[in-house]
Amino acid sequence: MVKLIPVKYWNKSYPREITPKLIEVPAHFDVKDIQIPRYSYSLHTEYSYYPRKFNSKFTDGLFFIKNSVIAGGIPKLWYDEDWVSDFQLFLTRLIGENHPPEIVEIHPPYNDYSNIERFIEIYSIFEHWILEKYPKTNIVIENRYGSRYSKGDFIISKLEDMIEITGEIEKNKLKLRFVLDLPQLFTAEGIDIGSFTKANISYIFEKLMDIRAFISGIHIWGKCYGKNGGVAAHAGTLDSYFFGLSCDEITFRTLSLINRVQSRDIKDHFLKNLYNLLDDGKVRYFVPEVNSKSEHLHIIVKDMIEYGFEFV
Repeated sequence: MVKLIPVKYWNKSYPREITPKLIEVPAHFDVKDIQIPRYSYSLHTEYSYYPRKFNSKFTDGLFFIKNSVIAGGIPKLWYDEDWVSDFQLFLTRLIGENHPPEIVEIHPPYNDYSNIERFIEIYSIFEHWILEKYPKTNIVIENRYGSRYSKGDFIISKLEDMIEITGEIEKNKLKLRFVLDLPQLFTAEGIDIGSFTKANISYIFEKLMDIRAFISGIHIWGKCYGKNGGVAAHAGTLDSYFFGLSCDEITFRTLSLINRVQSRDIKDHFLKNLYNLLDDGKVRYFVPEVNSKSEHLHIIVKDMIEYGFEFV
């Protein structure tokens, strides 16, 4: 059976029978205050999508991080060795005298100034430091796609990127692992709301099987169509994602109807492949990045439970 450790994301609640074992704590460069819980937590560090003002006490005096920012305020990540020194100080300030995080989630740099080999060279310094200072902390990196940064793309977006970096992780004997964001991976591979087939879902998961030993957690969230016809990310359910519903159409009645048509077939194919990918005896983290209603999270979790996933 596939076992997942539920992580509390923002203020969204799980179904009543599921109690999250840890909470995700925002740790981007503009965070003004930080509430470290008494129980386990994951620090979700800067993900370089929005411009940052760097007016927090935690970034005071961090010259090399601030100096790497392009016009418009989008921070570059893993820019050089000096950047890493500032980032270590930033995390030290955030954690303070509190107990260390169970997870530190990091994000990849852009390809206009970095590549996988260079990133690993710089990251290795950070991993050595954090495992000395916080030896029980797990470090995970999220595959990323899409940003307001205009000069380059994330170096870890597509399957080929993930496969390449696992080779570097093995070669350098690093502890770094993935938190796999499935919707971002699908989009990076040209698959999005309205374009799912069994064939392209199978292709993604067949490739992921080769690197599943490096996956220590997953991000799951839905998409739906907004009022202006655009796609709302981190919103909705798997049904709205695979079937192409508008955000206003997501009701239990609507979902019960579409479960009798093709989207149910596609959704089941996705869940079957996800289950098979994670069915290797390892317990992984589950981070539901749903920014819409808690009801949508409940529906996603219910789908997964029905398919055999166990939340522990």
